[in-house]
Amino acid sequence: MNLLKIKSNIIQAIFDITIFFSSFIISFYLRGQLKIGGLESLAPKYTEYFIRYTLIIVGVKLLSFILFGIYKKIWKYASLRDFLTIVESLVISTVIMVFVFYIIEVEYFPKSILIIDFLLTLILIVGSRFSVRMFNEMKFGSIYTRRKRTLIVGAGDAGEMIVREMIRQRDSEYVPVGFLDDDKAKIGHQIHGIKVFGKTDEVKKFIKKLAIDEIIIAIPSASGEVRKNITFKAKEEGIFCKTLPNLYEIIDGRAHLYQIRDIRIEDILGRKPVNLNYSQLLSQLEGKSILITGAGGSIGSELCRQVIRFKPSNLILVDHSENNVFLIEQELTTKLNYPNAIPIVTDIRDISSVKGVFKKYKPEIVFHAAAYKHVPLMQLNPEAALQNNFLGTKAMAKLSISSGVKKFVMLSTDKAVNPSNVMGISKLLSEKYLQTLSKVKDTVFIIVRFGNVLGSQGSVVPIFQNQIENGGPVVVTHPKMTRFFMTITEASQLVIQACVMGNGSEIYVLDMGEPINILDLAKNMIRLYGMEPGKDIKITFSGVRRGEKFAEELKNSDEKLIPTGFPSIFVTRNKSKENMEEIQNLLFNIEKEIQLYDYKNLFKDLKKIVPNFNEKKMWSSKLQI
Repeated sequence: MNLLKIKSNIIQAIFDITIFFSSFIISFYLRGQLKIGGLESLAPKYTEYFIRYTLIIVGVKLLSFILFGIYKKIWKYASLRDFLTIVESLVISTVIMVFVFYIIEVEYFPKSILIIDFLLTLILIVGSRFSVRMFNEMKFGSIYTRRKRTLIVGAGDAGEMIVREMIRQRDSEYVPVGFLDDDKAKIGHQIHGIKVFGKTDEVKKFIKKLAIDEIIIAIPSASGEVRKNITFKAKEEGIFCKTLPNLYEIIDGRAHLYQIRDIRIEDILGRKPVNLNYSQLLSQLEGKSILITGAGGSIGSELCRQVIRFKPSNLILVDHSENNVFLIEQELTTKLNYPNAIPIVTDIRDISSVKGVFKKYKPEIVFHAAAYKHVPLMQLNPEAALQNNFLGTKAMAKLSISSGVKKFVMLSTDKAVNPSNVMGISKLLSEKYLQTLSKVKDTVFIIVRFGNVLGSQGSVVPIFQNQIENGGPVVVTHPKMTRFFMTITEASQLVIQACVMGNGSEIYVLDMGEPINILDLAKNMIRLYGMEPGKDIKITFSGVRRGEKFAEELKNSDEKLIPTGFPSIFVTRNKSKENMEEIQNLLFNIEKEIQLYDYKNLFKDLKKIVPNFNEKKMWSSKLQI
């Protein structure tokens, strides 16, 4: 807590102490126990205890206010809930005083004194607190009906566009009152009549000075650190902070009011924007028939949104979930105005059904995003992981070859590197199989490997978010656990970029930056909600689950990452050559062993691909083997 906040709380507490003292004194006057003459007018039996009980009453009420968080509230936004908090606090303190005065001690004054004192204190406290909101609304209008006084961070092109829209759209909920910008040349000048007041690190100062209701960060290229500093400073003052999308999300290069959204955890992680080679992508994807498996999933649906920017002739949406396919198809056709989305509800393991899709729509490019990905769940269902992730990928690859697909891109994971769980093993087998197809001339197979994606279904971010919204605790596996993270949009765009770069059998690895500590991630998410980790929301530790590593890797020990012509994409190079014919035969045997449930030979062959494979530790099937 900063010194300004501490000073404000001390002043408020002194004011409350004055009210507590006055209410108790006035209660004696109203009860007729005290006259204008002062303490001399009290009956002798009251005088001895009057000062002592006054101190007890003031102390109990002040302690109750602190415990109920009265001094943490922003009273210009006072609500019915805040009123009830005051009532609860005073009721508890009055009950305690009844216990002290009439059960522990001898009765020295009428019980009605405490009733009168309770009512007087309630009236004075509520009046003082809610007068702050009344004054604010008299000055600026009700927060529920008036437009929000908005501070724009960023006086560049995006900030100018946003303010222009605010001024033009009279029904907009925002009214711009000022800019902040770190360019000294802009400070003191005006944009559309709105003044640039100061630098971004002065945000707290101008929140108070300009009576700000909301802040909008209008810097699409802003780093995560900049967004985090502004957001957390605003939260300390009880002000909500919103943002324009980052460069990954802005499609037409223009900023619009409808794009303004709440700050999300990915906004403060510090990922640097990447500029795609738009002209290259357009030349490779325009007019092509493109099929995406797992199209209704988190990454698959974002791939759909990004691919249509490059004007494919049609987009075939394959997913086994009817609801997911419906939602992404509706979004593409209605919101994004793409008329050629073709929804297909089927399972990638249903070879005859998928074969019919290939025959009818003749896709030229396939993005294979369908996969089972939840590590703990796949540990309990290892057969499903291998059948869907490995055998499903193999079936899709064979159909792509027979149907004349030009490029096949599989989305892989860092869990395929030195895998410690069945999900990672299933993706490693898929990688190995696609590499054995390097001699296929007509179809190019490309593998793109990356880490965790923020906000994907079932990932840690929505889980933490749900736990915070339910009041906690936030459950972290281990304080030293780290993971690589990138945004869904960034991952999808880089996958598309890798697609046009690949010539066959490459494993591309996306630049995931530095690994992020999961405990730090949880704390930052709690702070985004305006709360204090460990105080407002507890954090507990569940322990590392079976199959999990403390830290993931992006390359095997025999792999070397080589820079490509694109800054955020690397390609792997094996230090030692592998015998692809042997691997192909081994994978063929593994396929048959999965289908026949021949666990003895399956485990034996898996160890040839995953040397550290231990069926007792890494295979948790409910089936007794």
